[in-house]
Amino acid sequence: MRGGFDSRRPHHVSSPQIQKMKKSAKSIVMFAVASLFAAGLVFAEAAKVENKVAGCCSKAKAEGKTCDHKCCVTAAETGDNCTKCKGSGKIEKAAAEPKKKKKKDS
Repeated sequence: MRGGFDSRRPHHVSSPQIQKMKKSAKSIVMFAVASLFAAGLVFAEAAKVENKVAGCCSKAKAEGKTCDHKCCVTAAETGDNCTKCKGSGKIEKAAAEPKKKKKKDS
């Protein structure tokens, strides 16, 4: 029986060297995938935008006012700092002060 299936003679004979090469290739691929994943996390962390208030807005806030530049007003409506005046990111809302409880006189 030539060319057919022979149960006594397997078609794919693999030597220990080939098995070792397959294992090392899998290890290299796993290492590459893990390192790419780690690099993605690092670059994602670096890509976060810092919240920076524009100079004109910080000066106005120090005086107790709000900035009246047209670009700053439109950016504030959307919740962003004005990029034209060298600000970046979202406007940080000031933390609300805790309300004091009134004591009841009984």
